[in-house]
Amino acid sequence: MSTLVHPQANSQAKSSNKIIVNNLKRKLDEKKGRWAEELPFVLWEDRATSKIATCQTPYSLVFGSEAMIPTEVVIPTARYLLQSQENNERTLAHDLDTIDELRNLAKIRIATHKQRITKTYNKNIKVRRF
Repeated sequence: MSTLVHPQANSQAKSSNKIIVNNLKRKLDEKKGRWAEELPFVLWEDRATSKIATCQTPYSLVFGSEAMIPTEVVIPTARYLLQSQENNERTLAHDLDTIDELRNLAKIRIATHKQRITKTYNKNIKVRRF
């Protein structure tokens, strides 16, 4: 997937797609060709896993709250059992109020992550003057 509006984002899209494709390949090797059944789970896994650069999940950056995986509903966990309707609505309202702060923090973390990667990469570069 590439974009004409922001061509600098093409490498980011390719990188993200590569992760999804690699996860699909790993899952498909285990399931022997039943890719149509596995695709939603692989996509959900990618959206609900926190990323190194932001320390947040893509889902939380878009919707402002953490996603609950379907398994937690089928086999109830403590997090699912302790939720009440009132508490859930309060939490959602709070998350929506603080989503901009969460996104700004993610931007700062991405910039810090890029600086660390640049510093590590440039560590081995020797400047030569001609």
